Amino acid sequence: MKSELWYSIKKNKSARLVLEGLLLLFIAVVNLLPIYWGLVTSLKSARDISSYPPKFIGFDVVWTHYKLIFDGGYLQSIFNSISYSGFSIVVGIILGYLAAYGFQRSRFHFRKILFYTVIAGIPLSVGSSALLIPNYLYLIKIGLTNRWFTLIILYTAYNLPMAIWILRGGIAAVPIEIEEAAEIDGCSRSFIITSLVPRMMLPSIVSSALFIFIGSWNDFITAAIMIDKPSLRSVQLSIYYFQGFYGREWGPLTAAAVVAIIPILIVFSLLGKLMVSGMTAGAVKE
Repeated sequence: MKSELWYSIKKNKSARLVLEGLLLLFIAVVNLLPIYWGLVTSLKSARDISSYPPKFIGFDVVWTHYKLIFDGGYLQSIFNSISYSGFSIVVGIILGYLAAYGFQRSRFHFRKILFYTVIAGIPLSVGSSALLIPNYLYLIKIGLTNRWFTLIILYTAYNLPMAIWILRGGIAAVPIEIEEAAEIDGCSRSFIITSLVPRMMLPSIVSSALFIFIGSWNDFITAAIMIDKPSLRSVQLSIYYFQGFYGREWGPLTAAAVVAIIPILIVFSLLGKLMVSGMTAGAVKE
């Protein structure tokens, strides 16, 4: 009976579109409701936050919590996270592109073994906490903790394997004949590597940059272990410290969280399409 019903739905295009629309609506509600609730909470007074039943609408809007976090130095944390993410992107893209170009265009011994070793390091971008203790012991021994470049080094290292994989796919999508034709026309090798090829694989570069940005901006555990100075705290670390002695301060906490997701929303709104095409270009067979 169920199979017949499903078969009739598949044949009926209108019913299928309705089901797909309902499914997408459900996914959107599940994903957007926490964001909406955080935004609403950040605009409530302390009395409305603790009121029961909770109010989704019909409350007095106040900006006290946002003023509180900005007066408390939250802008410095935003600047720190932007600096960490920006430098990590620049260093990661440069090193990743050079490595990816070598893997794709050069022929040398153990090339595949080395590339598969890089691929095996991709889980570092999502499971970097497994290496925190040895990294911390090593960095503290050589005196590289609590520095402005500490997180930049770690974020670059953690996200570099993923960047190499994506960029190599983008280079593979550029026909080698274009580079050969450019050489015949008199272009130097340095111009081809540093200018011509990057322009033709811009989606892959953007996709790699977005992955590095997300990994750097959203990180909490690495920053909590490696950074102890208040002046060097990242956004996620500052959000954690919006907890009072007698419990969480939900107003400032949600206000800080709302501000923290704005850059991600802006970046994805502007560059989301390039990220999808860059990931598609990265899906190449070795």
